[in-house]
Amino acid sequence: MAVKTNQTMLMALYLRELGGVDPAEAGPNCRLTSVIKNRNGADTSHGQFKQEWSAWWGALTSGEIDAETAPEQTLHEHLDLEGFPALAKLAKAHYGQATVFAQQHAEEFIEKSVDYVPRRLDELERILLDHGVDHDTQAQEQQIQLIDMPLDEPRAWLTGRSTIVASTSLLQDSKAFHGFIQPMVTIIFPSA
Repeated sequence: MAVKTNQTMLMALYLRELGGVDPAEAGPNCRLTSVIKNRNGADTSHGQFKQEWSAWWGALTSGEIDAETAPEQTLHEHLDLEGFPALAKLAKAHYGQATVFAQQHAEEFIEKSVDYVPRRLDELERILLDHGVDHDTQAQEQQIQLIDMPLDEPRAWLTGRSTIVASTSLLQDSKAFHGFIQPMVTIIFPSA
């Protein structure tokens, strides 16, 4: 079990909002807590951008791409090589801003998470035990990852096999946390 944040996913969400993709259409269906202006406008490439962003987000959250390993090249070069030209164009134009945004949240997470992460890990362990899951921390198939994201609503989304993207506000709220996470444990471990 782990509760962490992820700079590549943070940059992805930043680019989603810069690109003007409606959160209801792709990725976690709420916005980042920071107000980020749409820089893509209503051009004809918006559909392509949304499609590329959705494919990239799907690969990041399903584990097809290791979201934590920094590529040898810059983000926009990596996206271009992966076949995401519209996304690479926006990433190149706003790479500095996206990087600063991701680094700032990662630093805030390191600083503030000590106040709530240990309690959420204890609660997650209790939820697992109540569900009848003897959580083996060494078994890869039983690894639950909670990814902290600065989203504007206290919500969580199950992405991939056992990765949960959760808003910082949800992770800070014990009651809401239990209400969102308990059903996801049932989905992740159906036969327990």
